[in-house]
Amino acid sequence: MECRMRIGWIGLGHMGLPMAKNLSEKGFDVVVWNRTKEKAEKSGLPFVETIKELLSRSDVVITMLFGSQSVEEVYKEITKHSIKGKIFIDMTTVHPETAKKTAELIIKNGGDFLEAPVLGSVIPAREGKLTVLVSGDSETFEKCKNIFSAVGKSIYYMGDYGNASKMKLINNTVLASFMSVISEAFTFGIKAGLEPETVMQILSDGAGKSAVLEAKKEKLLKKDYSTHFSISLIHKDICYALDIAKEYNFPAVITSQTLTLLSSAKAHKLSDKDFSSIVEIYKKLGNVEEEK
Repeated sequence: MECRMRIGWIGLGHMGLPMAKNLSEKGFDVVVWNRTKEKAEKSGLPFVETIKELLSRSDVVITMLFGSQSVEEVYKEITKHSIKGKIFIDMTTVHPETAKKTAELIIKNGGDFLEAPVLGSVIPAREGKLTVLVSGDSETFEKCKNIFSAVGKSIYYMGDYGNASKMKLINNTVLASFMSVISEAFTFGIKAGLEPETVMQILSDGAGKSAVLEAKKEKLLKKDYSTHFSISLIHKDICYALDIAKEYNFPAVITSQTLTLLSSAKAHKLSDKDFSSIVEIYKKLGNVEEEK
């Protein structure tokens, strides 16, 4: 048995909106609600004004929010209403303890819950090519496979609550660290008097070759920091990851250094820019000036 097609979607940020549109375009009956009403009105999707109405029109509710605090706030509102028999899928990147607490809250109130963070950014979200990590009840997971298949190209069932979030955060330590190393090398090359385009081309053919560099090289060359994945979001994720590292007494040395750079980016008012803008911190540290 698969999930029925009526989906209530909560959260219309950089990732949530293209994901909801993708599901709608693939034939799912999607209705949206957002805490900022204007985003719902501009989404181009059917929307409702209250969570209660969203619940009445949905069999499956998917949330894609900013982080743990927003998830806790929204699910507190959700459980003020009857949710018996409904399935909830949280695709937000949260602290693993938040995923466990949310699962407990939903199950206690008669619903089913899956924790399902995704790997990827805006473009794969639009195209339904994300990687989906899922924790929770295996039967509920099987029911919802058609939804996950519409959202992602790869789906991993991770077992117990918390595991999917741990893996997502570990993945993002690599993402943040790669971006930092790439930015450092690119800026180092410019400081050494080499042409930026040449530095980027050789890094792309050499040791820097990676999905991260491929996705971000034009942003670095053109100084285009329009947001696919913001400094603020990845800073939040790395804070969560280091919290887990502390719990397990794991020496996350490189990740800790990356957090320092991300904090500096926030201090320089880059929070809402794409995380490739971390390169600007290296330029400041290295006193690198490029030709206009």
